[in-house]
Amino acid sequence: MIKLIATDIDGTLLEEGTLDLNPEYYDVIRELRKRGVLVIAASGRQRASIEKVFTPVLDDMIFISENGTCIYSKEYQYVDKIQPEVVRAFVEEARQYPGCEVGISHDNMGYYENIGIYQRLVGDYGYRGKLVDDVCDYDDGVCKISIFHHNDAEKIVGQDFLERWNRVMHVAVSGKSWVDASNMNVNKGSALKHFQDEYGITPDETLAFGDNINDIEMLHRASHSFAVANARDEVKEAANFVTASNKEDGVLQVLKAVIRGELC
Repeated sequence: MIKLIATDIDGTLLEEGTLDLNPEYYDVIRELRKRGVLVIAASGRQRASIEKVFTPVLDDMIFISENGTCIYSKEYQYVDKIQPEVVRAFVEEARQYPGCEVGISHDNMGYYENIGIYQRLVGDYGYRGKLVDDVCDYDDGVCKISIFHHNDAEKIVGQDFLERWNRVMHVAVSGKSWVDASNMNVNKGSALKHFQDEYGITPDETLAFGDNINDIEMLHRASHSFAVANARDEVKEAANFVTASNKEDGVLQVLKAVIRGELC
């Protein structure tokens, strides 16, 4: 029996950087909660942005934000913080890559040096954020660092950068324009495990959905793991099943199957 459902947002439920969710999801979430199923939105987004997506069902949801570094429910709140010296070293190197812009996240607040990343996150995603001269002035209390590039952040920083920093931190591609960094072993999967342990829920009782590299650890915590059809190949390989794309509401199709008793 499914007792916990966790889903990514961008690329999985909706188009990256948008806030418009198919309203059918709200009725499905309400029905799942009536049946005692925990429903978790697990995203690289800031909590303020996630709440805008799920406004009609806020009281029915648990939020894992900033790639698992921030957890928020009625009963539990937690923020995992990066050491300031690590923040400064990462930011200083990231700044050297042409066209890359850097932002840092505190719990439900972001700081950005460049107008491009500021407009993308505050304007498009609905973040709470501030444009500043130097993000390193706010290095105390950082839970996530983001590198933004208008075309392809992963390609611009390169594999050498990703492999080197992954020896120190957890660095993951979270979208075509995004590379995110947090403390080692802190990710959506570790955050999901917290709720599995807290409520005595097994991976066999867990359903999870994702599309990008930063979803893989979460998918590994669920026996019922689904990649959407538009997911990266690595994510499809990590998942046990593939559903329709986000444009075809593949996640919604699976959730309705749960309600009908076809997936348990």
